[in-house]
Amino acid sequence: MAELAKLADVDVSTVSRALNDSPLVKEETKKQIMKIAAETGYAVNASARNLRRQSSEALGIVIPLRPESGQTISDPFYLEMVGAVSKAASANGYDLIVSIPREDETIAERRLLQTGKADGLIVIGQAGMSKRLEHIGPLASKIVVWGGQTGHTNYTLVGSDNVDGGRLAADHLISIGRSQILFLGPINLPEVKLRHQGFLEAHAKHGKHWDTNLLLEIEFGGRNAFEAVIAMLDSGTKFDAIFAASDVLAMAALMALTSRGIRVPEDVAVTGYDNISQASTTTPPLTTIDQNIEQGGRMMVEKLLAQLSGESVKSELTPTRLIVRESTSGEAQPTQ
Repeated sequence: MAELAKLADVDVSTVSRALNDSPLVKEETKKQIMKIAAETGYAVNASARNLRRQSSEALGIVIPLRPESGQTISDPFYLEMVGAVSKAASANGYDLIVSIPREDETIAERRLLQTGKADGLIVIGQAGMSKRLEHIGPLASKIVVWGGQTGHTNYTLVGSDNVDGGRLAADHLISIGRSQILFLGPINLPEVKLRHQGFLEAHAKHGKHWDTNLLLEIEFGGRNAFEAVIAMLDSGTKFDAIFAASDVLAMAALMALTSRGIRVPEDVAVTGYDNISQASTTTPPLTTIDQNIEQGGRMMVEKLLAQLSGESVKSELTPTRLIVRESTSGEAQPTQ
């Protein structure tokens, strides 16, 4: 603040008032100080305000929503993940700050850390952030990411065993006699790409050929998925099962099938991924892959706090398990 006062040719108290938008500072002076602050990258360091603690006693959780995906913060998966992280943070004496980057170039993770608003960050998903995360530099020691491990990363990653999850889903659908399985999800994303890999491995293990025309690349938003499945049905494409890369996509598929008079599971069996709480209350209840969201939230907080204490931690996967419900029982009858 003293350096900023020197650059603006005013005293420190004037800088302090200007940064706090005090009416005691002339607008022209205030604008000049704010301009210099922006040009020099000045930011109030919340941690420095309390020399005794040297901690904000808060963790940040960054949720990179992409407008084209149709997802919002109210997506059930995000809500359950925020709940799991918040519970673990609270148990360790930390508050949680939720941040949603407004634009791709808005480095929310840097802003939260460099201003001292958060001691460390948990980033939910790598969508649109892979390059930014790879170039996070020294700040990597203050970040843990929920996502899919597709190669070497310079940050700590926690996620479900996506390959095993995809394999479990396909194994189950093939075991109940389904042979034309529609894969629903955005395979350009690391987690979904890995689920698709496991899906293909299961087909190979069973000596089954999978028709690549049964790939419906659609973002995670429910409305987009509903419309895409309707279009697929209206095109005459035949399939007797759906493996959706998330429960939200699976629930949208259930609605689409029902709207066209297609019976689930008699005509088309449906499997999701996540095991969010609503999965057990759909009509019919949804078979899904449980990726242990609560355990994942706890692991991310524990690893982040260990890193902040100077400990060395490793990336880790949560176990997956198949939860069989009524959406995958019944005899296979391909759609007409």
